[in-house]
Amino acid sequence: MTTTYKEEKKCAVCGNTSKHTGIISTNAFGSPDLDTRPPQMKRSTIDMWIQTCPSCGYCAPDISEQIEKSSEVVRSDSYQRQLNNPEFPKLANAFLCFSLIQESAGEYARAGWACIHAAWSCDDDGSDAAAQKCRMKAVTLFQRAKENGQRFAEQAGAEEALMVDLLRRSGQFELAIRTCDDGLKKKARENYLRYFAISENTY
Repeated sequence: MTTTYKEEKKCAVCGNTSKHTGIISTNAFGSPDLDTRPPQMKRSTIDMWIQTCPSCGYCAPDISEQIEKSSEVVRSDSYQRQLNNPEFPKLANAFLCFSLIQESAGEYARAGWACIHAAWSCDDDGSDAAAQKCRMKAVTLFQRAKENGQRFAEQAGAEEALMVDLLRRSGQFELAIRTCDDGLKKKARENYLRYFAISENTY
């Protein structure tokens, strides 16, 4: 069972107040998807993971908290176009706007995850083409995250598995296969080096 509450929030960008729904508790029965999307009932709480200020359009998990460069980004033309982009469901636009804010702040891993959440909302809406675009954007952001030393998954091998799934579901099959092969080679190399180190310590 999911329990929620209503709370009034003061926007950190424009200062106006609005009411939003938060999660008190929820649960998840079963296994998550390969891209980590949780099972029900948590799965259905996605519309409460992001808040949008109805006055200025600031999108964040908590609009009462200021994020670096958020005021500047929210007022930009590119942000406002994304906020009202008819190609995407309203909820997906909110996540994509949050991604723009995180990307501007140099938080590429968080920006990538926001795009994945946008893709999930597109899946729920049956907007396959929009979901594909969100996943392609997530791939780009995760690549930038790796270039900047930012991890986007904690478990060993999880980053490679997530990237392969994103590439597969965005139709980039050849790149998905190469990424999978590179991950397997990396794992084999790590196992060899670990075995070599153990062997050296044995003698």
